[in-house]
Parts: sequence; C-alpha cells; structure tokens
Amino acid sequence: MRMKIRLEVEPSLKELVPDFLENRRRDLERMRQALQAGDLAAIRDVGQNIRCFSRVYGFDDLTALGEEIRCAADECSTMRIVSLQGKLADYLSRVEIG
Repeated sequence: MRMKIRLEVEPSLKELVPDFLENRRRDLERMRQALQAGDLAAIRDVGQNIRCFSRVYGFDDLTALGEEIRCAADECSTMRIVSLQGKLADYLSRVEIG
C-alpha cells in the first residue's frame, strides 16, 4: 500500500485547495495532449503554472516537480517528461489535506 502524503495548509487557503488540486489533475491531461502533439512549449507552461501556484499554497514537493517539468520541456526530454507525468499522477493520488 502506498503511503499518503498528508499536508497542512493555511486556514485561509483550505477551502481553495480542492479546486487547486483539480486543476493539477487537469494539467495531467494537458501534458498528455501536449506530448501527443509534440508541444513542448505547452508542457513548459504547465510546469511553470504548477511551480508558481504550488508555491502559493505551500506544496513544496509539487513546486519542485513543476520546476522539473519546466526544465525537462526546455531540454526537449520527452522521456523525462513522461516520467515526471507519472510522478505528478502518483503525487496527486496520494496527497491529503489535513
């Protein structure tokens, strides 16, 4: 069984977190579509958005993952992007807000 990732967020942000996480799930689909189209610029934008928004909400691991996605797109490393897409999916499936 995979371990859950339990995070505490600021009370003022708590009710916004479900929408934030849903948007990150949509990012997975955007990445999938962009990979199929070979649109690395779109993947870079997804990584940048994940990085920026995750920082605001205090999701440090997700912030770092967004940066990795952005860098992989800059390096045109589709294999790395696929791997990071898997990491993002795993993270989103395990994260819980306390």
